Amino acid sequence: MDQTAEFVRLWTQYHRDVERYVYSMIPRSADAAEVVQVVSVKLWEKWGNYDNERPFIPWAMRFAWLEILKWRQRLAREKLVFSDELLQQMRSTHEELDPVMEMRRKILGKCLEKLNQEDRELVRLRYGSRHGAIKEEAERTGKKMHLLYYALERIRVQLLNCIELNMQRGGMADA
Repeated sequence: MDQTAEFVRLWTQYHRDVERYVYSMIPRSADAAEVVQVVSVKLWEKWGNYDNERPFIPWAMRFAWLEILKWRQRLAREKLVFSDELLQQMRSTHEELDPVMEMRRKILGKCLEKLNQEDRELVRLRYGSRHGAIKEEAERTGKKMHLLYYALERIRVQLLNCIELNMQRGGMADA
């Protein structure tokens, strides 16, 4: 696989993790979005230095951390900047929880596979990129929108229970 394709593959796979990390550290979403953009550019600029024998996400998170610090230095004059101690605590918490969240995401994927086709489609419509898809689905099927939202709530509870049960059992065993 060529270098550009490999970068695009990894960034596409992990950019949401980087976004969540940045958004958790920066209070204003516009600032966080700007930092994520800078991180993506920096990652591409330094792509030639990436050791593909090592995991991508810690490498990308390090760039994100450095850009968060740079952003913070630029805005240090404002009163709404997190303290160094809080940022360090948030970073430590994120590093501790990241493996747990990754396991939960994997289990969620397995739990989604266990849903019937209709429920999976409803989840896809609700959490996919199109806004208004539930309304369109209600119109298409003749179902009331509130019934579709009740179904989504039932599915959320079912997925949450599936995830929690599998986490208690130690991971992916029965997902």
